[in-house]
Amino acid sequence: MLGELGERMRTPQPSELAWIAVVPCAIVTLAAIVLLGPPIGHAFFSPGSETLWPPEAGYVFGQPEPVKQGRYLAALLGPALLTAAVYAGRRRRLALQPAVVRSLVVASQAAVLAFLVVCFVAESRRAAHDGRPPMIGTPTIAVAAVLALGFTVAARSTRVLGGLARLARETRARRMSCAAVAIAVTAAWLLTAVDSEGSIGHAQAFGLMAWSFDDPFAILNGRTTIVDFHALYAQLVPYAAAVAMRVFGTTVTVYTLTLTAMSGLALLAIYAIFRRLTRSAPLALALYLPFLAMGFLYLVGPPESHLRLTNAQVLSVWPMRYGGGYLLAWLTFRHIDGTAPRRAWMLFLVAGLVVINNLEFGLGALAATILALACARPPRSRRAAARSAGGAAIGLLGAALLVSLLTLARAGRLPRFGLLLEFPRLFSTVGLVSSPMATLGLHLAVYVTFVTAIATAIVRVASGAEDRLLTGMLAWSGAFGLIAGSYFVGRADTFKLTALFSAWFLAIALLAIAAVRELAARNWRPNLPELAVLFGFGLAICALAETPAPWSQISRLGRTTAPALRQPAAVRFVTAHTRPHEHIAILLPLGHRIAYEAGVTNVSPYSFLEEIATRRQFQTVIDDMRRTHAHKIFMPDWFAVPAHFAALTEAGFSQEARQSRFSMWSDDG
Repeated sequence: MLGELGERMRTPQPSELAWIAVVPCAIVTLAAIVLLGPPIGHAFFSPGSETLWPPEAGYVFGQPEPVKQGRYLAALLGPALLTAAVYAGRRRRLALQPAVVRSLVVASQAAVLAFLVVCFVAESRRAAHDGRPPMIGTPTIAVAAVLALGFTVAARSTRVLGGLARLARETRARRMSCAAVAIAVTAAWLLTAVDSEGSIGHAQAFGLMAWSFDDPFAILNGRTTIVDFHALYAQLVPYAAAVAMRVFGTTVTVYTLTLTAMSGLALLAIYAIFRRLTRSAPLALALYLPFLAMGFLYLVGPPESHLRLTNAQVLSVWPMRYGGGYLLAWLTFRHIDGTAPRRAWMLFLVAGLVVINNLEFGLGALAATILALACARPPRSRRAAARSAGGAAIGLLGAALLVSLLTLARAGRLPRFGLLLEFPRLFSTVGLVSSPMATLGLHLAVYVTFVTAIATAIVRVASGAEDRLLTGMLAWSGAFGLIAGSYFVGRADTFKLTALFSAWFLAIALLAIAAVRELAARNWRPNLPELAVLFGFGLAICALAETPAPWSQISRLGRTTAPALRQPAAVRFVTAHTRPHEHIAILLPLGHRIAYEAGVTNVSPYSFLEEIATRRQFQTVIDDMRRTHAHKIFMPDWFAVPAHFAALTEAGFSQEARQSRFSMWSDDG
């Protein structure tokens, strides 16, 4: 009898081990979030003596939330625990009865699916409470569910499968046609972000433009990022924009065209990844178009706001955050595939530049690259691991060296890499514009998706799956999304969450490839996780209905107003109170553009007053003025508060001139 019992016992497969471990790992992760989150947060995210200043300024709001930040770090423990559980189960050769294995797996799958349903319901209820449309409405959910079920049913038909196979077959004509469609639809979405001096005034993203448009003017005005100019979003992208604006003109048109072209190249790199994974241009296009549409899902505010824009129009998201990350994903994919860049140091040279450009998404892309290589090309010995680590270190140091050469050539000074932490610390640790995170909501469904992508990659490694490209990119997408999620954690609102949708649906598209392959191997009999993945992809298919028509965007560009980002009154005021090439500080919106057009040098390390939210930052402006022998500072009187003027008076400045909404303060008597 014991022999018969032994025959009925078996070791669970890696995928089964992962599902068996899901609930215990989730419980341990939840305990870590609740118990360890507070001490971790207070240890690493305490603002110390630094506070937001001046508190009476309308743009200065929020508060430190170290516990929330600590709990976000604790949540990253989840995929690590799941990975450890899979490998521990295999190493110890855990033996269970098949019926027990099936029961545990199905129970875990049902629990995860129920949790996802709760997340969607909670998100819908919060949207109703806030008086805004839900990000993903009930009709969309219903259609996505029908699409998921309909696909699995239809795929059982030999005739349907044969037709799909014929459609998916790649020919030279189809390859070229699909590439043309991908380019055209990408251009249609990105055209929503293109504006001119005349059209920007009625653009939905007009209020966001001033936060990035001044950066290339700062460079044209002689400032250098990470040295004497504190760029808010990107440290290297503004140089590309500055070069284009120097050649083609310092206009909104040139700026937006340059940045959207960069976004387009990054997005088409994802299309190239899909095409290589599927070995079919039609299948790649079928993945890419929904991914594109869901990543640019329209953001809709409360009814009274009339807000409707996509993340394509938010240049601080595209390309400043995503552009470098997706470029690195493509290069990582090529490296795993054995094509250029073949050397690890070259790959990590680019990774280092991506990190320097934008720390939040850059660190996510770097961590994703490391994990993807570890999963797709695990080192076979300690010597091989050391060699890989050495190549990575050389590449990262090379990136730091290149940026150092840039700053030495421009400013004669080495970069201050600590400045990369200034704004991330301001928004996370000091708590500028922070908002609490809901206990339940769509953000947890996004988190589960990223963890699932990593877990799927780990299971594939443990199972010896042959397609290491898919394994590596699953790991890449999951790690990138989890780390980039810090962008949402700081200000946990709808707009920041939808900014993660591109990363979210990259993971879903890759999971869909894995799910369809598994379904085909099992005669199209789906399980709950595969249905959930197909449902997620169905959501993206529904988003295709929102693809903008190019002619509507061309018509929009034809509706012009007075150049809203030109400030002739401010330029005249600055010109009247300065000498040509004089060093001054301007804290008016687009101060560096004003200085560029007035023929003076703006030494302010910040683009305008709204970027200054601590007393230390304001003192930095004064210190840079002293260092560069600047004696005049131009203030926006409609925006500044008495505390700003009191600080200037304390530093020895007095108001020398005033006109309408501007004032000039001087300390040279």
